[in-house]
Amino acid sequence: MLVRHGLPERGLTGSDRSDPGLSERGRAEARAVADFLAAEHFDAIYSSPLRRAMETAAPFAADRGMEIVPLDGLAEFDKHSDEYLFFEDLQKAGDPRYKACLRGDLSAWNTDYPTFKAEVMEAITEITTKHAGQRVLAFSHGGALNTILGAVLGLDRMWFFYPKHTGICRVAVDHQRNRMRIVTLNEFSHLRALD
Repeated sequence: MLVRHGLPERGLTGSDRSDPGLSERGRAEARAVADFLAAEHFDAIYSSPLRRAMETAAPFAADRGMEIVPLDGLAEFDKHSDEYLFFEDLQKAGDPRYKACLRGDLSAWNTDYPTFKAEVMEAITEITTKHAGQRVLAFSHGGALNTILGAVLGLDRMWFFYPKHTGICRVAVDHQRNRMRIVTLNEFSHLRALD
């Protein structure tokens, strides 16, 4: 199961600009997804090491008394950037980085799509190999989720859906046939009470 992080804080300065934690809304989203998944069993919890993902995983892990395993390959393509950018802000401002990113051009973030895709898919392969036959919960990011799920669908492009903050995607892994299939995409009914 893959979960996007909650809404990050805005208007930060210093090192927090590049790796923001969750906003008040984001913390409520993290609590809501933890409550929504409370009845489900998981054998392991993984997360991108970026604060917004780790803080989203924290309530669920604390409720279960489970350790969160940080995995670099689950991080977003902006992991080396000096500031977190809200894509809706880039779009509204007409910033050329928005359209470039939609085309899979990640040069503004000092990487490229093939490199990013290889890192993300290596992380997914590591998780699914280590936990064959088990249920795993992984917290990640919009670009990473599009990359993973796009690969499952055989798409050769970066973006194909807009994941909600704390949106849930379920993927079944068939090790015998060496393939994955999408079970659900972008579940967010747990957010209704927050709107």
